[in-house]
Amino acid sequence: MKKFLGFLRQRRAAILEAYESPLAFCQSLSSATLPDGLAAEAAAYLLELTPDVRDYAVASAYAVLIGSERRKVLSAYFTPPALAKAAITAAETFLAERPEGQILDPACGGGSFLVPIAEHLIRREQGDGRPLKELCARVVRRLRGLEIDPGLATLSEHLLTGMLSREFGYKRPKSSPAVRAADSLSVALDERFDLIVGNPPYGKVGKGADAAILSRAGSANIGGHTNLYGLFILRSLDWLKPGGGLVFIVPTSFVAGPYFSGLRQEILTRAQVTRIDHHEQREDLFIDAVQDVCLIVLRRRTLAREQRDKPYLLGWIDAAGTRHELGGAVAAADGEPWTLPVRVGAVATSDVDPDNKSDRSFVLADYGYRVRVGKVVPTRERDRLIADRSETSLPLVWASDVRPDGSFSFAATRRTTVCAWYEPLVPAPSYATRVSSVLVQRTSNRDQARRLNAAAVDSAFLAEHAERGFVAENHVIVLEVASETPAVSPQILAALLNSAVLNERFSAVSGSFSVSAKLLSRLALPDPGLLRVHDANGHAFDVRLREAFQEVPHILAPSKRPGNAQDSVDEAGNLLSSGTGN
Repeated sequence: MKKFLGFLRQRRAAILEAYESPLAFCQSLSSATLPDGLAAEAAAYLLELTPDVRDYAVASAYAVLIGSERRKVLSAYFTPPALAKAAITAAETFLAERPEGQILDPACGGGSFLVPIAEHLIRREQGDGRPLKELCARVVRRLRGLEIDPGLATLSEHLLTGMLSREFGYKRPKSSPAVRAADSLSVALDERFDLIVGNPPYGKVGKGADAAILSRAGSANIGGHTNLYGLFILRSLDWLKPGGGLVFIVPTSFVAGPYFSGLRQEILTRAQVTRIDHHEQREDLFIDAVQDVCLIVLRRRTLAREQRDKPYLLGWIDAAGTRHELGGAVAAADGEPWTLPVRVGAVATSDVDPDNKSDRSFVLADYGYRVRVGKVVPTRERDRLIADRSETSLPLVWASDVRPDGSFSFAATRRTTVCAWYEPLVPAPSYATRVSSVLVQRTSNRDQARRLNAAAVDSAFLAEHAERGFVAENHVIVLEVASETPAVSPQILAALLNSAVLNERFSAVSGSFSVSAKLLSRLALPDPGLLRVHDANGHAFDVRLREAFQEVPHILAPSKRPGNAQDSVDEAGNLLSSGTGN
């Protein structure tokens, strides 16, 4: 596959010159007759692939040939066959319940789902005595696809027709297309469906989005920041018959992200969550894209007043597309974060009892800390970043100053290319930190051992800059001491945030590698009295932490708590416009 894609990229200009369009090349590449020219050269790389992977390669060729800008607009990053197989397995309950049910893929570019679903249904019903031609025709009549790009709509039809001919010898009549070139967010459909399956486009709608489309999103409408896949979920749920199923591959960020609260509420007014599976891969899953995704299964409500808070299953999907169960959780109907499966160590998500209403937990505000997001946005303030200290500059703390071992190392003391000093507009800005603090990296990646990476600010550094303080860039969350006697020291708090047990719990509600300051401020923490130890780095501390968390039944504290706990996040860093998408 890599050699095939490399050939396409290297010969792209020649291919586009030799063929009328990317579609013409892909049709030649996947034709039942032997291709010639550049298509024949490309086809040679696909000879050893299974038919489903060859179809995936052909669809991916279209995405490469249309160019990166068009591809980004379309979000043309197609579902690999193993993941499509997992989605079909997840849909099996609905397929079995309604053996004659109508099926829709509302974003069917590349035929990633329609083609394997058609093959799955035909093979499952073969041997029931019905003529194969009649069986194929009946299955195809059940399938519908919508695709905004006309070329991809035609390619999906082409691949479906090719599979039917190759696998079953069935010659489809051209007069009965299954795929329609249309925008799912604006098209009017009279038909209702029993199963809707797919991988909708990801990305914000941006400025100038259609107001009528956004208005249908209800409380999920957050203007230009509204995500396309959220709109696809709601539109598709509205097209489902009562009791019908939706099986979508979507980014994990909506499961618990604060800005997706409205989407979670809108989903639960229409449907019940039955299962969420987290895919183990982030990289090397989609071609040319890195994305955390989950497979969500929803069932359309049959009664308007049906109970909203219901348990759902949790699981994970391996690289081969096999689903593994990992306990369960409850989807709260009030927009509160849902839970993701966690497959770390010995702690599973199901260890947290969602029905346990006792609350012996604390939050960072109870520990005596306030949460602030770094104010400095380097890409917007380049003229204020300087390499050498001046009389008026302040130390600028970067995410890289939080070292992998949990220590703090100011950039000016290391050989680094980042500017370690900042010239503020006023001598003593209100967003400067002058007290003991803990720094948390606001983004992480799979190469890091932890989702949360924290470090206590060095006391010598604080003493040196006590008068005017320091500032942080916007990829840093600063936890400032807000009390003369905090419940735990910054060193103990940093060790707590870096601990395996807290990272397991945070991962269960954080569907993104961005660290949400709002979620961080709501993390349920143990009684600080149990954490007052001299050594926060040893095995004894880890054991004590696990014991302490046994008394904390919830991963997140309630969104509204007595006192000022719910107001403990300083929004100076403008969370929504920072581009983290959490």
